[in-house]
Amino acid sequence: DQGIKYSEVKNYCYFLKNQYEGSFGEKIWSYSVGKDTTIGDEAKEEVINMVTQLKVIKAAAEEQKIKLTNDEKDEAVQKAEEMIQTATQQDKQEYYLSVQSLSDIYEENALADKMFYVATDDVDNNISDEEAKQIKIQYLEVITNGTNASGKKVELNEKEKVTALKRVQQLKTQLTQADDFLTFAKANTDAADAELTIGRDTTKLSKEAIDAAFALEKGQTSDVITGSDGYYIIKCTNTLDREETDANKLKIVEERKREVFGQEYDSFVNTLV
Repeated sequence: DQGIKYSEVKNYCYFLKNQYEGSFGEKIWSYSVGKDTTIGDEAKEEVINMVTQLKVIKAAAEEQKIKLTNDEKDEAVQKAEEMIQTATQQDKQEYYLSVQSLSDIYEENALADKMFYVATDDVDNNISDEEAKQIKIQYLEVITNGTNASGKKVELNEKEKVTALKRVQQLKTQLTQADDFLTFAKANTDAADAELTIGRDTTKLSKEAIDAAFALEKGQTSDVITGSDGYYIIKCTNTLDREETDANKLKIVEERKREVFGQEYDSFVNTLV
């Protein structure tokens, strides 16, 4: 039954204005993203969702007796003062800006961050190389169902697929005489890319192609692979890209944390219904 003041919603609108107009200009909000819908319309919905979530998290924090420290509150005031100094007089009036109102918003966001870390503190951070593994490949694809490098939709019938298979088999034979796989692939592929770093969850290749790529040794080239969207020839250039694998580990941990926090959030929302 908690209400939200119009001025507070306008404060959050100013946060979005401040975040996006510097890069995209003030006309961004009128840009159409669908029938009778603009980015501005979606931004308003996002503000309502954001405010709602922060109020729910704030209520959960109060119930669990989790509070900000004095230093954290002081930091919120400092950020509010910095933002108010850059605001025009017109913005201050139109968006009901004050140091107090902005510091309240910074406090709510800081409290939400704190609740996130409390809720996800026990999430397992140990991710094996195998689970996060990213490999580097070079490949060429003869597309049978999808969009080619020119953006054209390709959807071959059975007879055309036979012709496509013959073509890729010929390319496989020609590849043995090529000086460089990547150069040959770029000249003959239907796909937009000829070189990728991929994991098990990539959506840029069919499952059949991914499985075949992960079975290759470094420097090894596959036979013709039949995928759900085309025919592939793949060369593995690195069976473990360390930098990308480590980055993927961080991504997996963050996904786990978001999932755990989402469950905590849903659980608390149910107590408010």
